[in-house]
Amino acid sequence: MKYSLIFVLAVACVITCLFSNAQEPTPPGETNATVSPDKKWEYEPDDSAPKILKAGTNEVALDLSDQPAGNGFSSATVVWSPDSKRFAFNYGQGRTHAISFYQLRGNEWNVLKFPDDDDKIYQRADAIVVRQLKRQGLFEKKLDRQGKYLRLIWWTVKVDRWVDPNTAIVYASLRQVAARRDAPGEMDDGYGTDLLFTLKFDETGNWKIIKSHEMSEKEVEQREKEQ
Repeated sequence: MKYSLIFVLAVACVITCLFSNAQEPTPPGETNATVSPDKKWEYEPDDSAPKILKAGTNEVALDLSDQPAGNGFSSATVVWSPDSKRFAFNYGQGRTHAISFYQLRGNEWNVLKFPDDDDKIYQRADAIVVRQLKRQGLFEKKLDRQGKYLRLIWWTVKVDRWVDPNTAIVYASLRQVAARRDAPGEMDDGYGTDLLFTLKFDETGNWKIIKSHEMSEKEVEQREKEQ
């Protein structure tokens, strides 16, 4: 009887140890997006001073607070390329949201030029708005003669994901309305578009648009559900 009791206690102890040391599986969809895939870098969010750290330390590898669109960092995100050699920094607030791209050279992060000098992404979105105006027999000068002007509601560019280490999918959304100059609160028809761009990067970090797609309302709704 004594030996049976000892055996039972021993088995219970082993089972308890096994359960305490076992790691619970990570729920589907839960990933630490702040850490790079190679576990060497970590994004530290901050409303005023976001930064990239060397993972597991407080050593700052890159200060992300110096952005042309100001300090709209409360909802900023980092999207890492699969090889951890590049990342996109999505940031902004209010009516304007922007992207900065960075590439690792040696052990140093360098900002890449984005957008380009012509801002081809905005140009393509704006061209669609112009076509929408023309279909109504309008253009900006005619709007002005009516005492109206195109008012920006929002302009958003955001990296959704990396397809591979050199290919990123960028979402762009432009919304404008015809506003009255004598009554700024009154607005007429809205104009705009939602686009997906595929960007291809070369070894030096230069990029080009290799594909663009104007999204349908259904596609926009599906994207919003997946975000």
